[in-house]
Amino acid sequence: MAKSYFWCVGCRRSFDAPDVVDERCPLCGRAMQQVGWVSAFLRGVMAQELVASGLPSRHKAIIRMVWTANGMGERYYKALAPGVPYGKFESAVTEMVCRAAADGWVRIVLPPSPIGAQDGDYRLEIDDEERFIEEMAALFERAVGEADQDRN
Repeated sequence: MAKSYFWCVGCRRSFDAPDVVDERCPLCGRAMQQVGWVSAFLRGVMAQELVASGLPSRHKAIIRMVWTANGMGERYYKALAPGVPYGKFESAVTEMVCRAAADGWVRIVLPPSPIGAQDGDYRLEIDDEERFIEEMAALFERAVGEADQDRN
């Protein structure tokens, strides 16, 4: 006897027939369509192909590791005394570094392979150090100014 599956268009998932009551999705309650095993499998694979990969967040994690390497993140944090927790500081500066890279005045250098890579193979190349510091400071001048307005 062939096993039956049901496909939910809303959740983009397939379910075994015993898990489905009244041909309704057990997660969202939408009506489902019955499909065979191959169709359920292929639809599941295609649904995964269409889902965002998470690469942007992985890229940002690498960028954060590069600009904070060798204690630079802590040094910038202490120098600027931004008035926000360190985690928020890291996130804001990482976004700024990403924008600067997109604008072309900061380059993120990564080795072609992590195998055999040295710490110096991961680095930022900044065309304008002064601009980098000014933009970083400006991120937190706005935040401090907004916090002061909220207190008044």
